[in-house]
Amino acid sequence: MNRTILHIDSSALARRFLDRWLAENPGDRVVHRDVASNPIPHLDQTALAGLFSPAEQRTPEMQAAVDRVDTLVEEFLAADVLVLGVPMYNFGIPSTLKAYIDHISQVGRTFKYTEQGPVGLAGNKQVFVLSSRGGVYDDSPMDHQAAYLRTVFGFLGIDDVEIIHAEGLNMSEEAREQALASARRAIDESVTRALAA
Repeated sequence: MNRTILHIDSSALARRFLDRWLAENPGDRVVHRDVASNPIPHLDQTALAGLFSPAEQRTPEMQAAVDRVDTLVEEFLAADVLVLGVPMYNFGIPSTLKAYIDHISQVGRTFKYTEQGPVGLAGNKQVFVLSSRGGVYDDSPMDHQAAYLRTVFGFLGIDDVEIIHAEGLNMSEEAREQALASARRAIDESVTRALAA
């Protein structure tokens, strides 16, 4: 069965991952959304008012914001695999990726509230995060990137999240080359494991 892969953002590591994946599964479809080059607006009062207003009470601006949310949520839910290229900015994720996550985190669609607490509705997906970092932060209290992504996807019902880091990219040319080589090996191993499962 062919899968749909949603590729968020662009990076050399994510491209390598997709190339390796598609070499083994050429029939899989890739939907590309580059939130760095084409940023999604942050949710504002107009968008929030539109989401919580009946359709007949929405202004054209509200409806445009709701349509944007609907497009992103439907695209997200239709994907079987997510591949994210995520640089670390100031110990976390870029604000453009946060804006994307805010759009797809919609009550009643990707999660719901119950008497026992929130329940994710977007399970049965694999998420692969290709993380690039100037320093070395893995297992550090300064790493708010990996923990946040695991938390938010878990909240949406997705527990199958694999994160591959390329760290120390700004420390020296030697460190950069070693980190990229290590990340490329990890990507190859990850794709092999995922497709064998």
